[in-house]
Amino acid sequence: MSLTLHLPAGPQTTVCGRAPEGPSKLLTTLRSVRDGLLCVLAALSIASCTTPTTQTQAPGSEKQFAQAEKLAREGKYVEAAQVYEQVAATSPKELRDRLLLRAAKEYLLAGDPDKVNATLAKLSPSLPTQDFATRAQIAAELALQSRNPAKALAELDRIPQPIPRENAPDVLALRAKAQFALNKPALGVTTALERERLLNNPQDIRANQRLIWEGLQQSAAGNADFKAQPGSSAIVAGWLDLGSAALVAARNPFTAKNDLASWRARYPTHPANTFLNEEVLPDLGVGLDYPTQVALVLPLSGRQQAAGVAVRDGFMAALLQQDPARRPQVNIYDTVAMGASTAYRRAIADGSQFVVGPLMKEDVAALGASSDVSVLTLALNQLPDGASSPPMLFQFSLDPEDEARQVARRVVSDGRNRGLALLPNNEWGQRLYRAFETELKTQGGSVAGVRYYDTSARDFSDPISRLLLIDESRARANSLSTALGQRLEFEPRRRSDAKFVFIGAYPAQGRSLRPTLRFYLADDLPVYATSDIFEPDAQANNDLDGVIFPDMPWVISPDAVSTELRTALSRYWPVRARGRGRLYAFGFDAYRIVPLLKAGKFGPANTIPGMTGLLSIDERGRVRRELDWARVTDGQPVPVGTTATASR
Repeated sequence: MSLTLHLPAGPQTTVCGRAPEGPSKLLTTLRSVRDGLLCVLAALSIASCTTPTTQTQAPGSEKQFAQAEKLAREGKYVEAAQVYEQVAATSPKELRDRLLLRAAKEYLLAGDPDKVNATLAKLSPSLPTQDFATRAQIAAELALQSRNPAKALAELDRIPQPIPRENAPDVLALRAKAQFALNKPALGVTTALERERLLNNPQDIRANQRLIWEGLQQSAAGNADFKAQPGSSAIVAGWLDLGSAALVAARNPFTAKNDLASWRARYPTHPANTFLNEEVLPDLGVGLDYPTQVALVLPLSGRQQAAGVAVRDGFMAALLQQDPARRPQVNIYDTVAMGASTAYRRAIADGSQFVVGPLMKEDVAALGASSDVSVLTLALNQLPDGASSPPMLFQFSLDPEDEARQVARRVVSDGRNRGLALLPNNEWGQRLYRAFETELKTQGGSVAGVRYYDTSARDFSDPISRLLLIDESRARANSLSTALGQRLEFEPRRRSDAKFVFIGAYPAQGRSLRPTLRFYLADDLPVYATSDIFEPDAQANNDLDGVIFPDMPWVISPDAVSTELRTALSRYWPVRARGRGRLYAFGFDAYRIVPLLKAGKFGPANTIPGMTGLLSIDERGRVRRELDWARVTDGQPVPVGTTATASR
């Protein structure tokens, strides 16, 4: 490993490296990802759904059908769905339903759940068995995308038995994914192996093994039980025993070889060995090449020094776990000492083929508005809303607004569509509320009431009593007492039109807000928050009991890999571990993302189970984080899976 720390008067470094890959290749890769996703969902076959004949369609509809097929092949999913719906409107009953199913599939590809549900609602109550199976598959796929595997299984359970042979492989694949997501790996493996017996093509069998491997990683991240049931076959037992090694390969692939070697010694004839040899082992260390030279551009002095140092340490921790022969040279530049723009240009001049940083929002905004971005760059913050991004600039951030959107989706998936919001009276609170409310409305929910509180206050009784309409209850009682001319025994009641409370708060405020909500008769209302409310290793988190929140695996996951990394940080950097652990994990994952971007691996098919969440890169060049969920119980974060199961 070669490491250089650059300050204004530091020496220049000349490195001969590969040329960066340009935006044209990135766009081509994006198109191929979309085509691949289309192929996956096209496997949801619709019986007899071929081009309509002139005897069964209205004049001109054959041309419209061909147009829809062309739009679908081009990845114009919404337009294709709209044309399918138009043709369906003039088609006989059975063909109409099949065309609506085609439209629903296109809306699913477009990522529009509302349109999928609306289209499925137009279907006839009675469908032929195979069409009914296809409808259930689409609904189950939508439920899985919404992280509601229990609903996915319920949809699949509605398919009449026996499942049509044409649908069986896809139904079993969805069932296995849902079982893995519910932390039931033994059922997931058994279902996937049942599916494998229906497959003949070696490529399909290999894809099924990949499904098992990724399912094991998902269940292991949820701390699932991998014990094989009595009477299980050696094949099932071997797959289950691979669970812990699968998680190591996902979370921290640079250290996974020993775990996999130990498993292979125990199961030398297991069919997974070929899969491991050909697909997993070559991919360890992310399996993608790092650039020869990488620049890390961070604030390493001044007011933001602590944040910059934590990110740097996490980045270097990931680097040092990689095989020395495959490590890139990392040059580090201080944006405070040099100025962010100067540091970035200096990194390029020194031969860096990839830049990670800057970290501060204003520095990222300035970089995005400049013409300096000439190599692949992973900014560690987001551009301002509405700002256009240069083709080679990508954005990775710990965004509280995105967390607020995930909370909104969560409360709806938990069956709680109407609730209250309690946020700080500052810009952060307002941004948090806008993100939450917008997403909640998109998901079909609504906010019954919102109140803002003073962050400097010690007593939050006034905003909470007003939010819960306790003051109105008292006013009504006082009016009645006055009208009757006598004092009445009175017990105030809170409003009854809310199913949850969403809190925006940091730990100090959260530990006061939660008990005050209890005092004002809201103990039965589930309380949701962003990760900002929870401070790891704090002694006072008992006051947060019952709060449901999303957070990164680094903080709340009980799995062995996350625990080991947390322990290592606490042992070597105890001060940083207490206050900057999330930023350390942020830097760790930033290193993991570098080769993914270099290879143009975008879309949900290319995810990394990182320490900050399940990571993928969207079409706008933003790193998306799907977080884990926990409920504070006795002061500790206890995983709750994909759906909250208790109200307190």
